[in-house]
Amino acid sequence: MSDRLQMWIDGVGGFMLLLADRVNIGQAMASAQVDIPIMGDISRRHAAIKRSGDEYIVEPLSEVKLNDQSIDGPSLLKHRDVMTLGRGVKLQFTQPHPLSTSAVLKIVSRHRTEPTCDGVVLLADSLLMGPKSNNHVMCTQWQHDVVVYRQGSKLLLKSKTPLFQADSTQPATSIRIGETVQGEEVSFCLEPLGRA
Repeated sequence: MSDRLQMWIDGVGGFMLLLADRVNIGQAMASAQVDIPIMGDISRRHAAIKRSGDEYIVEPLSEVKLNDQSIDGPSLLKHRDVMTLGRGVKLQFTQPHPLSTSAVLKIVSRHRTEPTCDGVVLLADSLLMGPKSNNHVMCTQWQHDVVVYRQGSKLLLKSKTPLFQADSTQPATSIRIGETVQGEEVSFCLEPLGRA
C-alpha cells in the first residue's frame, strides 16, 4: 500500500492521508518529490515534519517561522501552532482528538496543495470522521462517527452502521484502495498518490 493517499468524501471534500513517520513539505514541482507539494514561493524541500511517539517535530530546511517566531532547528509542534514557510505559506497544525495521535495540517493562507485538498492528515493510528468538532475530518451531515485505523499495512474500519465496498453484501471491515466505501449516509474512496 502507498504511504500517500487521497481520500475523497462525498459532500465533504478531498483530504491527503500520509502514513509515513516523516514527511517533506516543498514546492509543487516534479523534481521536488515531496509528500506535501504546495503551490507557493517556497524551496523545493522547505521543511520536514517528523512523528516521534505522540509528538510531532518540525525540522526547518529553509526559512520557517513557528507562531511568527523564526526557528533554526527542530521544534515541537503543539495543537493550533501555525507554521509560516518562506514568504507566507501558512499551515496550521492540529491534533483535535485526545485519543488519537494523528494530526491534521490545513493551509490557512491563500495557497493550495497539488493536488488540491481540504486538509492533510498525518495518519498515526486512527482517523476519525464524523459530525463532532474534535474529529480529524468533520462530516457535518453524518449522524455517527466512522473510524479508519491502521493495523500493520492494512487500513481497517469501525462504524455503528454497516459500510460496504464494491458489490459485497458483507459489511466491510477493511478498506480496499480504489473502491468506494458506502453506507446509509457515508460515501468515500481512497486512491494512491505518487510523489509530485
